[in-house]
Amino acid sequence: MGRTGLYVGMAIAALLTGGCGVAVSDADALPGAAAHTSAATTQAPPKQRFGAGGAGSVTSSDSPAFPLVLRRTGGIAGFDDRIVLDADGRLRVETRSVHGRVCTLAGPLQRQLVTLLATLRLGVPLAETPSDQFTQVDPGAAPESDPISISVTDDHARDIDLSDPSLGEIAGLVAGLVSDVTLSAPATTRCTTPTAPVVAPGP
Repeated sequence: MGRTGLYVGMAIAALLTGGCGVAVSDADALPGAAAHTSAATTQAPPKQRFGAGGAGSVTSSDSPAFPLVLRRTGGIAGFDDRIVLDADGRLRVETRSVHGRVCTLAGPLQRQLVTLLATLRLGVPLAETPSDQFTQVDPGAAPESDPISISVTDDHARDIDLSDPSLGEIAGLVAGLVSDVTLSAPATTRCTTPTAPVVAPGP
């Protein structure tokens, strides 16, 4: 009888021990499982979209934006001319001696020039490589004038490089236009120049 009671006590103790066991979750059993589950259920923040459509979108274009500004500087005469060219062929001319001149390109020239300029692609100008060489200057030589330079920039102040030999046609048209509209009396372009008011001599 005493031995039977001992067996019964041991069985009850085993049942109690099994019922009070500590539950082990899958996450505790596998340390990497919790991180994997969290990464799978957590959504990444939405990426910002660039381009047309959508608030705050950023767009860019490689083509020049009108109006264009044509500048001629340098030369013996010390040119400082500024011509604003609109896409419709209207020009506004300012030079050292001409102010407020308005010109209009003829239809064929307007279409040709504007189309050629609008199809140009804006490139990143290459930085000039500094040179260690220098040129000897003759003190007795006559000073040289700055070369004549014609530059073109678009409405966003981006440079349009016309020095490429393949752009000779466009460069020639631009140079011819600048030379004509800045004359005292333009030869081929229809222009209107305000007449300076005549100031009556004082008494």
